[in-house]
Amino acid sequence: MTTGGDGRLEAALELLRARGGRVTSARRAVLSALLDHEEHASAEALVQVIHASHPDIHLSTVYRTLDAFEQLGVVTHVHLGHGRAVYHLTDEIHHHAVCERCGAVVQLPLALFAQLHDRLRDAFGFEVDAHHFALAGRCASCLAETRAEGERRPPAAAAAEADAGDAGDDLLLAGDVASEASP
Repeated sequence: MTTGGDGRLEAALELLRARGGRVTSARRAVLSALLDHEEHASAEALVQVIHASHPDIHLSTVYRTLDAFEQLGVVTHVHLGHGRAVYHLTDEIHHHAVCERCGAVVQLPLALFAQLHDRLRDAFGFEVDAHHFALAGRCASCLAETRAEGERRPPAAAAAEADAGDAGDDLLLAGDVASEASP
């Protein structure tokens, strides 16, 4: 197992220490495996990487370690569709979109949803944790393929696309109503 991002590893270990976490060989191995994994990684994928150099670290230890890391704010998890939760370090927080057709994952910048977050908080007093779940849809490749194949879009998708402009207006109107109702 390499330490693909020694700077990131040391920063994650420092964050772990700063938040009261202990640095053990198992915790170091989990962090290294997360950094070595090129994509978001499930606990099962991490244990496969870890076993190459630490065969004594079991899956249950990886799960407990990830849970402790998440409680300390060192890692976060996301649900990409219907599969297992996958994890990544919190030093690069982002949103996710997952293709329902091929499973491709697109990392989206936080700023993309900033206005929606603000509107939901201001209009409804609701704080969104949108990076916890992925937006479902179709990636550019699959869209191009379906258009080339002449595949029909599901009626719900076509209706949602037709109403897309109206949905933004509804949220704005709801915000306006909420702000007008406030004294």
